[in-house]
Amino acid sequence: MNQRIFLGGNTCRGFYSLYEGFPPDKTAFLHILKGGPGTGKSGFMKRMAAEAEARGYDVQTVLCSGDPDSLDGVYIPALRLAWADGTAPHTLDARFFGVDSDYVNLGRFVRPLSAEDGEAVRRISAACRACYEEAYDALRRAKALHDELEAVYRPYVDFPALTDYTEQSVRELFGEET
Repeated sequence: MNQRIFLGGNTCRGFYSLYEGFPPDKTAFLHILKGGPGTGKSGFMKRMAAEAEARGYDVQTVLCSGDPDSLDGVYIPALRLAWADGTAPHTLDARFFGVDSDYVNLGRFVRPLSAEDGEAVRRISAACRACYEEAYDALRRAKALHDELEAVYRPYVDFPALTDYTEQSVRELFGEET
């Protein structure tokens, strides 16, 4: 079984991270993957997850908040092993290096870029940063509109009654245990 989760989100306040809680079992060994964009961090983790599943292991995969087709983490509970992207925005550091975590530098498999390609990387990276800034600005504006709308309807909603109705509906649909 593959449980897919998010541990981070792009919000009106910037990136929100829950990566410090990964993996959930603090006795698991965490391999922190380092390397620039395109060095294979997500591909490596996809391969680890697929192989573990093919061998019958339950797997927890952490989806990237910016690209859900990309992985930011893999945890195999039965093996107590985890891998996570340790680069920004979800920067991770080893807890006790060599004891419960280490670093894996996937950048060592990258040949130096030509000056021309290096300039292209700088240009594309700057454009990507600008897109994120624009997206965060849009999220901030959406939050401001939400707050404005909420100020209008909030005095007219009986939230305790709505909560009671919701709980009653859940009990009717799923039984008393839920």
